Amino acid sequence: MKEKTTIQIDHNILKSILKGFVLAFLTVFAVEHFSTFSYIPNLNIPNIDSNGKIILSQTYDPTTTPVGALYQTTTFGTKIDLPINGIMCSDLLYDSDFKRYSNKGVLYAKSVFRDYKYLLLFWLAYTLIVLFFKRYRLKVLILILPILGINCRKSKHETLGDCIRHIDTVKTTSNIENTQGLQKTNITAINN
Repeated sequence: MKEKTTIQIDHNILKSILKGFVLAFLTVFAVEHFSTFSYIPNLNIPNIDSNGKIILSQTYDPTTTPVGALYQTTTFGTKIDLPINGIMCSDLLYDSDFKRYSNKGVLYAKSVFRDYKYLLLFWLAYTLIVLFFKRYRLKVLILILPILGINCRKSKHETLGDCIRHIDTVKTTSNIENTQGLQKTNITAINN
């Protein structure tokens, strides 16, 4: 008779993975705000050069010319074709519904998943950082304490207030003619 084996997953690992994803999504979403939007007007007869690029040699009225193609180029270099839905060129140039953050925010959120490689990369990095600091938080704190100027003896159990070292400083009076001497004062040094 075989014994049943159970696999237990540490809840801290699941929380770290979730925190890593949220941080990665927010990071890539913030970077997507630097995306650029470009369009090509729908001129009935476009001129095309030898490289296949459209040459806009004609002048056009943005209020009466519809958009032929609309693109979003993300900061990571991904080019996304956006739906036109009867948008006029003036809607992209002047204040309109397209320029509202509620509409662009949806485009930024969708572009996060188009740049999924960077989302996965940030997710992995943030998850490893969160796991590292959860596991080694105490060890990192012990390494940082001497840098902060906190001096505790390992043999005694002292409170944090007892561990802060005191520095003797010398204070002089500001009156140059009447120098009365030096006074010692106790000043607690805490580096932030």
